Amino acid sequence: MNALMELSNGIHRFIILEVLLKTLERDQQHINDLKMADVFNEWYTLKNNETFEELKSVKSKLYKAGCKIEKGKNDGAFTEYIIVIRGKTDRRTYSNIALRNWVREETKRLLNMSYQTPGDRK
Repeated sequence: MNALMELSNGIHRFIILEVLLKTLERDQQHINDLKMADVFNEWYTLKNNETFEELKSVKSKLYKAGCKIEKGKNDGAFTEYIIVIRGKTDRRTYSNIALRNWVREETKRLLNMSYQTPGDRK
């Protein structure tokens, strides 16, 4: 099995966690009008920190396997990711709708709600 297939789940996880982290940070800026803003700010800060640590861990595992991921172009409908594994380059294109759906599932996981994993959709 080639290196890309072996690392595929980690690559997907990295991409989703990176988008989730940006989403949490952006959404946190919009909760100040809520009556329980202080509680929600505390929750967002906690989940931002947890997500950041998980992202760091996934990135470290990928790096040790010789994998580097960079965000490529985004045309509004699709986002491209450039994956370099030991000098070989691969490109993955994600629909922005699919990214949003995966981030929604990750958010459900953070809220301890029922959620789907990539393995559930196979």
